Amino acid sequence: MCRTPMLMDTIAQDFALYLEAEKGYSPLTARSYCYDLRTFFDYMECEEVDCTVANVTVSLIRGWVVQMHRRGLSRSTIARRLYGFRSFWSYLIECDFTDSDPVREVSVPKREQRLPKHLPAPQLEELLQASEQSHSVFCGFRNHAMMCMLVFTGMRRGELINLRTGDLSLAEGVVKVRGKGSKERIIPLVERAADAVSDWLEFRPEDCEHDYLFTTTHGNRIHPSRMQLIWRSIFERTDIEDEGVSLHTLRHSMATLLLQSGEASLPEIQRILGHSRLDTTAIYLHVTDSELRDAVQGHPLTKR
Repeated sequence: MCRTPMLMDTIAQDFALYLEAEKGYSPLTARSYCYDLRTFFDYMECEEVDCTVANVTVSLIRGWVVQMHRRGLSRSTIARRLYGFRSFWSYLIECDFTDSDPVREVSVPKREQRLPKHLPAPQLEELLQASEQSHSVFCGFRNHAMMCMLVFTGMRRGELINLRTGDLSLAEGVVKVRGKGSKERIIPLVERAADAVSDWLEFRPEDCEHDYLFTTTHGNRIHPSRMQLIWRSIFERTDIEDEGVSLHTLRHSMATLLLQSGEASLPEIQRILGHSRLDTTAIYLHVTDSELRDAVQGHPLTKR
């Protein structure tokens, strides 16, 4: 039996707590879900429809999709919002707020297949060298260690700044990373990255009240906004053109270089990046015409 009608924006607050407590989502991800839901609630208000579960129909959801198209939102954004709304509706069914599912009857637009921006090895080397240049020795060693971790492990920005000292095993040459949904994975450290982190540990303040690996000069943990400032200061010391290059570009670059080297298979790269689905990793299977030509010429029977 379904519960007494409630306003969906009220239920959405419980949904956010559910995502954090039971699904292991980060607070930022949970807020993103709620923001997307808020756009649907606002649409209902514009249509002068009470924001209750019983008033949600297939035609109403389709009208929301049409509105998003007219506003010029990308297909990937519309798809993300619909997938988020599906998750919310599954939560409503699970909590007995409804037993119908109009969301499933609305098709999700196919996302654009955009190739991820990536940097070649020489530009990554330029970034690594720029990270060593700083107004203080402390920042130079810290920034270089952080950049090495991003370039050589492909971890996300949030995973980097959430690393703890106990996550490192320099003797074994590995680091434990906590990814999305609190999933953990072990990433091998190349010698260059391990050495950079080892050098940084010589400067890391000993009187920190926390065990986060990377800190500010005052021993505080580094937050995303500070990490962004550090990144911009490093990037501006290079001659790389700023065309969509971000910290996440380093993750794409690492995966692309591994795949192009032929030393790592797609499933291996999937494990390193922490992707739950192999088709997510498959976006790195982008090659140029010249690379295709070289691949064909490399056919073993051409040697005869």
